[in-house]
Amino acid sequence: MKKYYITLLFALFMYTAAYTIESHDHDAHEHTEHNHEKEHKDVHGGHEEEGGIELSSEVTAEFGIEVVAARPGILNLHTVLPGEVQVNQDQQAHIVPRYPGLVVEVRKSIGDEAKKGDVLAILEGNESLAPYELKSLIDGTIIEKHITLGESLKEDDVAFTVANLNTVWIDLTIYQKNLQAIRVGQEVIISGGNHLPDALGRISYVSPTLDAHTRTGHARVILPNPHGVWRPGLFVLGNVAVSSSTVNVLVQTSAIQALEGTPSVFIATDKGFMPRPVKLGRESKESIEILSGLTVGERYVSHGGFTLKAEMARGQLEHAGHAH
Repeated sequence: MKKYYITLLFALFMYTAAYTIESHDHDAHEHTEHNHEKEHKDVHGGHEEEGGIELSSEVTAEFGIEVVAARPGILNLHTVLPGEVQVNQDQQAHIVPRYPGLVVEVRKSIGDEAKKGDVLAILEGNESLAPYELKSLIDGTIIEKHITLGESLKEDDVAFTVANLNTVWIDLTIYQKNLQAIRVGQEVIISGGNHLPDALGRISYVSPTLDAHTRTGHARVILPNPHGVWRPGLFVLGNVAVSSSTVNVLVQTSAIQALEGTPSVFIATDKGFMPRPVKLGRESKESIEILSGLTVGERYVSHGGFTLKAEMARGQLEHAGHAH
């Protein structure tokens, strides 16, 4: 079976190379072959052969060839927006002295966890000379520290910033062309790359104004972060579902194969698998609308079309070898 697969791949490679070379050859033989090929085009404008590609059930299963019936479906259109993970500013606290004082002890540093009421540092009042404690106002992680031993702090100096990172903000950039399509409540798939699993959220806020310099707006997703994998500062992509509509025929993108530059699907018939050109409509990341060439109820190959394409290329190479 492995040998068969290698043969198919080699055949597809040789077919592609041969087609590239022959496309530049304008002799009488090519002209004759072209006319002969036109005689076999079916009513769909395609290349269905009198006999299809026949494969054993073993080969079909080995290469994951799946056949389904064409049917209507819901096409979900998306747009991808760049974004960045930010601290949820509704869940952070700036820790400042109650009154000016000298830092006599520092107990916490960046990255340390703190509970509400935990002592972060001890200061000695400038006037009273009495020590007092600088405490955390919330449960969270210390993400900023601006305090050192022996330093004198004023009452408006931010000594620590504590943030609860169990949730984070995903701020997405909206370009002008997308402004009318982005709305509160839309579903968003957040992708961070670096082996991070995708996360699902919804837009909770869309800015009413644009940035004066970039002329862009921004949308916000509040994302649960119980394991701390979404770290502030991480660049992400937000795949926003902007609309959905029902179409007459919807297929998975894996069903489409380019045959001599023409988008096609393989139809399952009594004579085997036959290629047929199709006209494509709107498409999403996973699905494509078929405008013509495939009707509801027809059985087509949804997965594994590449194997059939390779098998067809192998057959054409063998035919060309016999012809010469």
